[in-house]
Amino acid sequence: MSTDSGEAAIERTAIVSLRPVTSDNLREVMRLKVAPDQEQFVAPNTVSLAQAAFEPLAWARAIYAGDTAVGFVMLYDDPFAPEYYLWRLMMDARYQGMGFATQAMEQLIDYVLSRPNATELSVSYVPAEGSPQPFYARLGFVDTGEVHEGENVMRLDLSGRARPAVAPPRPLTHVVLMQFQEPAPEILAKASALLRGLQGKVPELRSIEVGLDVLHSGRSYDLALITRFDSLADMQRYQDHPEHVAVLQYLRTVLAASVAVDYEQP
Repeated sequence: MSTDSGEAAIERTAIVSLRPVTSDNLREVMRLKVAPDQEQFVAPNTVSLAQAAFEPLAWARAIYAGDTAVGFVMLYDDPFAPEYYLWRLMMDARYQGMGFATQAMEQLIDYVLSRPNATELSVSYVPAEGSPQPFYARLGFVDTGEVHEGENVMRLDLSGRARPAVAPPRPLTHVVLMQFQEPAPEILAKASALLRGLQGKVPELRSIEVGLDVLHSGRSYDLALITRFDSLADMQRYQDHPEHVAVLQYLRTVLAASVAVDYEQP
């Protein structure tokens, strides 16, 4: 991404917002492009969206100025780690140099500050003329001297920044659907027993339910796990508890895929 100015059809005063990418704006986002000499610095949005589709921790948003899509941003959003990673930031060549990228980044940083335990935000860039390094430096990112896959790493320290007002914790339900490499009865029985055995061993775990699929349709998963906690923080402690980690170590040897949903009670 570059902050060089470019042709624009919208006013600089347009309100910037980050919006989910949906079927309604997918094509609009895919049509956004950087200048030809910037293509070495950022992947096309088609690539970014494909990566997001296969990475559960990808937080992808279209950058809007008013009602016009002007860019794209993607965060690696792992709520169980204090380090967050800005995976992708692109601004269409027509809308660079108008302050939209800065406003989008300020909103992204505010989002990261609202995440559990966030202490830093990192980003990497290709070290070549015209790179976005000066842009990130103006936002407070500092070069670390680290190199990752040929890109220089910068880091923004969030530890001293004011946090958004935190709402009282709400009960959280954690749902996981699992597909097994070989869903043999003995494997499913062992996995079920290990999961149910966590009840009473992890103090934060309020309840646990394990169910096996009975329809075996083309879209079925083999096992459903439903766990409930008093708060998101309690669920995080459950994730790190040695008893849970031991069960995970076994599951990783037999699982083919899994998906999860976490939701709070209103």
